[in-house]
Amino acid sequence: MKFKYTFVLGLLFPVVIVLAPLLSACAAQPETNTPKPTAASPTRAASTPTAVASSTTPFDGYGLYENCSLGASNLDNCLSHLNTMAAAGFKLVLNYEELYGTASAQLAYLQRAQSVGMKVILPMKDPTFFDGKDLTSEFPTLAQTCNCTDNNGFIRYVVNLVKNSPALWGYYIGDEVDPNHHDKLKGNLTDLVHQLDPAHPRLFVDSAKDSTAVWHGNSPFFDTTDVIGTDFYPLRGEADDYPSINEVSAVASGTQAYADTHGESSAMVLQAFSYSNYGTPDAPYPTAEQMAYMLSQTLANSHPRIILWYSYYDTMSSGNATQNWDNLKFTIAHNQPKY
Repeated sequence: MKFKYTFVLGLLFPVVIVLAPLLSACAAQPETNTPKPTAASPTRAASTPTAVASSTTPFDGYGLYENCSLGASNLDNCLSHLNTMAAAGFKLVLNYEELYGTASAQLAYLQRAQSVGMKVILPMKDPTFFDGKDLTSEFPTLAQTCNCTDNNGFIRYVVNLVKNSPALWGYYIGDEVDPNHHDKLKGNLTDLVHQLDPAHPRLFVDSAKDSTAVWHGNSPFFDTTDVIGTDFYPLRGEADDYPSINEVSAVASGTQAYADTHGESSAMVLQAFSYSNYGTPDAPYPTAEQMAYMLSQTLANSHPRIILWYSYYDTMSSGNATQNWDNLKFTIAHNQPKY
């Protein structure tokens, strides 16, 4: 038996020598046939994705678009919304209807945000801020205490009213603005805001659907802002040329590259609403898996200063508001940036 064992080993040894490099090479081959996520069923994102390691950009938190008028009869309702957002882990709010309230309502809103650990992005995205139309007619309630006679005076009044609040994050100065309006936006609004308050950033967001856009690298708006980004709403319920959910990594990386080129911070706005709210019947709300996929790919391919979700008011007015809100809360709780 001892002889036979030695003889067998002697025969096998040359075979092992020949096969070992081949086996090692096979083991080293990368996996190439892993399917990509689809809009219908993206893979669930890892709970703690790794962002771009080279970033020194601070992350100011997740935020929500809101649409709550600060009128006297509705102010308490808007303040309670801030409580709900903060309890869910959101740190930023951008309320489209904020400036339709009084000066005292602006301060009350900021104070409540401060008390619950949130910051306010002041909405100055209305085209009236730069297109030459009368701001005092657009915001008559706030204009009552302005003592101003033109748009320049109104902008000065608004900025001076809020700029010393510790709850102010900055100013939303552009929302899907046509590139042809660049000069008016810069000359009538953004330069003035920066002059009045250089301590707080200006935010500009365009649309991922446009051919001239931040993520394509050809946006002209880099000189109007300090934080620049795009909104990405791929779940549309209809066939069109909008980027698919699988293109979120390209949108995120392109946005980051543009921001880096111009020495600015990046931002991303992700979808938490259904286009059924905007005239597309039967369009779905994004699932928890789809929101997690969009977020994890954003974090893996960029290092945005802020990530906003559109929108709180759509989510809370949906037919399945509790589930949709829980999905969004789950998404941000289980996907925290590593920078």
